[in-house]
Amino acid sequence: MKIWLQSGSALAADDLTPYGRLYEQSLARHLNSVARPGTTLQTAGIDGTPFGKDRYRAAYHQVVSLMIKSILRAEAEGFDAVAVINTVDHGYYELREVLEVPVVFISESSMCLACQLAPSFSFVTHNPSILLHVSELAHRYGLAGRMVAGGSMALTYEDFPKMYDEPQRYIDAFAEAARPVIARGAGMILVAGNPLNMFLIDQGVREIDGVPILDCCAAAVKTAEILVDLHRMGIRRSAKGLFAAPPPEDRARLRDLYK
Repeated sequence: MKIWLQSGSALAADDLTPYGRLYEQSLARHLNSVARPGTTLQTAGIDGTPFGKDRYRAAYHQVVSLMIKSILRAEAEGFDAVAVINTVDHGYYELREVLEVPVVFISESSMCLACQLAPSFSFVTHNPSILLHVSELAHRYGLAGRMVAGGSMALTYEDFPKMYDEPQRYIDAFAEAARPVIARGAGMILVAGNPLNMFLIDQGVREIDGVPILDCCAAAVKTAEILVDLHRMGIRRSAKGLFAAPPPEDRARLRDLYK
């Protein structure tokens, strides 16, 4: 089984994301332990990181276009599924129009798994804008009733490499942001964005005051593996409503838009 992991950043290829190399190395270490035997994982970035992608909707659309352009290689290269590991779940509907293989999204996968593991969940995010985005996603997915009001830190991409230089400072800041969320009743903490999630995994921080922290990246990978299994059994996504696939000739023309 081959799974394509798509980031919404350019990762180490982009000087605008100085955390990229650290993040890629962290992902590589972790993914080797997450995937089942026989599963190959490949992480891909986009062609340049748009300004404000974690804050502004105008940048959101640029990220979706760049991700589609990147992801279209996945089917051609024989990948069995695509997992989007960008917190805002970019391309949620669009990717289902241009791909036939299963597609999973990190925040949706994490929220659904959290609902199986705890009576309530919440997010602690690296900035307030991301918290607004994931709260909106919870409403889209019909899970807002299980989500406790979250918390956020005040981090930028420039902070991500600094976290590894001063880990305890950032661990303490995360705990400070998480404790009010726990006091509001969260039974499971989800971390956004994924570089912050990976930092906490690297530091071995898996709970705050007894409340577990869900590994959102692992949730996406394991969901992708399950959907590939189901796809091979003939259990596939609905062909009705917003998940309906275009006719083959229309799908081909849509893909041509991104060549």
